[in-house]
Amino acid sequence: MADTDKILDFYHVAQDREFARKFMFRVLTLGPFDANDLIYITTAKLPGRTIAAKEAKYIGHSFRIPGAVQYDGNDAWEVQFRCDEAHNIRRRALAWQDEIFSIQKTGEKFGTPRNMQAQLQVLTKDRNVPHDTYTFYGIWPTKVGDVEYDITDDGEIATFPVTFAYQFWSDELAAHKGDVVE
Repeated sequence: MADTDKILDFYHVAQDREFARKFMFRVLTLGPFDANDLIYITTAKLPGRTIAAKEAKYIGHSFRIPGAVQYDGNDAWEVQFRCDEAHNIRRRALAWQDEIFSIQKTGEKFGTPRNMQAQLQVLTKDRNVPHDTYTFYGIWPTKVGDVEYDITDDGEIATFPVTFAYQFWSDELAAHKGDVVE
């Protein structure tokens, strides 16, 4: 009987809280990409954050105190795009890179991109209601990946990754509520 109670407890909690599904996200903004470009995004990761644990010794004891924050993967956040037939999205990503550094414009435009952000929403099961919004600050593309072609393929949609660097991200829900949503 005890095992049945545990299974029912799990089931009731699962009914109340639901589960996040991998498709329950959307990218609202991403640098110069427009809304039509963003629907071509197929995958993105919600990155982590780490606070360093620093040692503070006192009378033979080692205590741990919080140190600086590190935004995990802020040098390599990858987004996967479907490739549109005319390669407009890939061309826009490459042009964004050219704004940062271009062989043809060496010395003209080189430096930290200004005011570039991305916003990713985690959605509820309703799909139109956001559960949370993450904003990535100071984002820019570090790598526009390969598009693979194969003459023997049966019609698979071509995709390509774009890897971004960013400074940090903020979580809208945590900033406003500061507690766990039940």
